Amino acid sequence: MPNVCKDCFSDKELKGFINSQSIKGNCDFCENKDIEILEISELFDFFKELLDNFKKVEEGDSLKSKIQGNWSLFATLDSATKILNFIIDKIDTELASSDDIVEFNDDILENINYWDILKEQLIWETRYLTDINHITELGWDGFFNTQIILNKTTDLYRARLHNVSSDTAYQSHEMFCPPKHISTAGRANPSGIPYLYLSDNSETILYEIRASYLDEVSIGTFRLNEGYNNIFIADFTENPTIFHPSKVNDKIKSTLLKQKISADLSKPMRRYDSELDYIPTQFICEFIKVYTGVHGIKFRSSLHRTGNNIVIFDQNLMQCTSIQKVKVKKVVITT
Repeated sequence: MPNVCKDCFSDKELKGFINSQSIKGNCDFCENKDIEILEISELFDFFKELLDNFKKVEEGDSLKSKIQGNWSLFATLDSATKILNFIIDKIDTELASSDDIVEFNDDILENINYWDILKEQLIWETRYLTDINHITELGWDGFFNTQIILNKTTDLYRARLHNVSSDTAYQSHEMFCPPKHISTAGRANPSGIPYLYLSDNSETILYEIRASYLDEVSIGTFRLNEGYNNIFIADFTENPTIFHPSKVNDKIKSTLLKQKISADLSKPMRRYDSELDYIPTQFICEFIKVYTGVHGIKFRSSLHRTGNNIVIFDQNLMQCTSIQKVKVKKVVITT
């Protein structure tokens, strides 16, 4: 039976599993020499479990593209082709080749597509008495457990535009959320329940507040408040791993569902949006807060691709450590 090496894969968990075997030799797939290897048969059960989640269809993506596009399991498409074709020939599967056109099976599609059904229900049908039991039966309460830790040294940023150019920088207490009675709805928070919207770099936050040429802006730096060593944040920006033997189906559902929700969270707030548009993401943030116990969420900024947004559910966890007033000198607009 041929050997496969860690460098044939990109999945960190799978690479770690191969490393943990502490066996070195030559790879029969990429021809690397004297490298951590594993007999390919050791992965048959995992790949059987993975491939059982796909079905053949007439139109769509190839099996290898579907796997790579969502999880980057393999180091290259060439590695994906060689390894998948070898394994498919050795296990019991209806698939014949890595080039088969596939879709996820009905169980997965029904699960993740419920997000679209739920959005319509929340906006137009049953907003306050949603069937939480059905959501937990789908397993969603276990799909948001990937978390990052914010500690005392983590700097986050929040910005406020100035209406008068001669104004001095805002005071620390002015950089926090508005009072509850005037707090408006956002992508994550309902009206009257303010969340603290932050970003992980000071440039991203200027994009988020739509700063324009010659605008003057106060940028506050935030850290955890005294008395807190760290807090936990649900992460929508992770590079997901699919190598979770016996839990592959759940990992697929989790990845695809979080992709859908993250896209909705990242949508820029437009001046012609209705507050109704925000209800589904407000709901899911509340669901995550209650069912995972995290203190916030992290998702990608759609306005600044190198940055991420962090929403803190309770602003009292944070302190504003410094404030800098800046003037916007350059704006880049593309179409």
